[in-house]
Amino acid sequence: MNEMKGVRKKLRQSLGQDLPDWVWCHRRVQRATADYLNASSDAEREDCWSILEDEAGERLAAWNEGRKEGLRGVQSGTTGGSRDMREAASRDSGDAKGLDSGWFVSDRTTAMVGAMAALFALIGDQIPEVKEFRKRILPGRYLTTDEAHALIASYAARTFSPSWFEEWGIPFVGHRAEVLDTGPRGEDFNSVDDWMTIRADPPGVAKTVRYAYPREGDPDTRCVIQNGAVVPIHTQLPIESHGDHVYSSWLWPGSVVDELYDLSVELAGAFDWPLESGNLGVTRPWSRTSAWFILTGEAPPVHPIEARWETKHGSSHLNPQWRTLLTIPPWLPEEEALLAFRLLRRDRPKGLKLPKEARTLEVARFVWERERLDGYRESPPWKAWFERWNEENPGHRFKSPSNFRTTFLRGDAAVKGLNFRPPEPADAAVEHLKTDTT
Repeated sequence: MNEMKGVRKKLRQSLGQDLPDWVWCHRRVQRATADYLNASSDAEREDCWSILEDEAGERLAAWNEGRKEGLRGVQSGTTGGSRDMREAASRDSGDAKGLDSGWFVSDRTTAMVGAMAALFALIGDQIPEVKEFRKRILPGRYLTTDEAHALIASYAARTFSPSWFEEWGIPFVGHRAEVLDTGPRGEDFNSVDDWMTIRADPPGVAKTVRYAYPREGDPDTRCVIQNGAVVPIHTQLPIESHGDHVYSSWLWPGSVVDELYDLSVELAGAFDWPLESGNLGVTRPWSRTSAWFILTGEAPPVHPIEARWETKHGSSHLNPQWRTLLTIPPWLPEEEALLAFRLLRRDRPKGLKLPKEARTLEVARFVWERERLDGYRESPPWKAWFERWNEENPGHRFKSPSNFRTTFLRGDAAVKGLNFRPPEPADAAVEHLKTDTT
């Protein structure tokens, strides 16, 4: 163990920077370290040291590059895929406080998640609903990045149903749409009775359509009925710009894009692909990565590790309890799961840890139980509690009431701080990740 610490210290001096766990624990760095320590001659040791410096230096450079981007939540065990797919995965993951698993997965794990992504894409292509949507909407091929953004952003595709596209001769891909007029907006907007006039080119037609319960003989009015009621128009969706294409904040149920979103949620559930978290509190959840797969054929990344902080339910009387959530597949090497847990725990509030003695926590429990039994006094009877404790715990006696009270305060801080104080900001967590743990 001391030899390993010595090598890490020497590497730190040679490279001029602390070695984070992700670098030091990487299997290639560990293998090179073992070769260096087991060298049988000075010449062999010198060669092994050169290899060790190269291995550690390459991974340290990757670490520094990743650190520039900060901790942005769990992404993928692989960094492949197009820029748009990586951005989609990042948006789907939201702003959950966690670790990027790409920083500490091994080559073997990366290969596994790559194989899983390929398998899921193979199966996803054969799902009947996916095949039907692609056959009906796509032009016999996958869409380009620009075409996919154009379709999702299209006013017509966010308003018209697929049957209206077919009836009016509007191509699903390659059209331009313009809103000419709408029903009332602002406070007068009615989410279950609205109308809109949209021009689509080609073929150069302008159509006025209504979202409401249709009257007999009104072919340009439609709605979606669920549990006997009209599903309201989706609003408050994030407005996004992708080049010349802007995703609007509204979406008509039953439209082309709405059907795409419905299918994306089904795929996300089937393959555990990321689901857009920002919309779950509104009316239209969707999975960007799944939608991108449907339109472009690009397989979403697989998350081998989910490691993040989350809160359990709180109340007006008690702050929510913080927990670290670590979700791993059964095949993941235990050393990677352990490293994920160690890295995540560094976000915990500074200076807080379990007391060295269980007695500290037992005193806290004793005092809280006495408070209930004694009727929640404003001035706790420390002397009486001190005497009661010594009587019931002759093997763990205190010398004075003040000593007993001080021990209670330590236990009180430990229980409340470790359970109810939030993790540190991301920048502080990054600084922790730089710290040498030897």
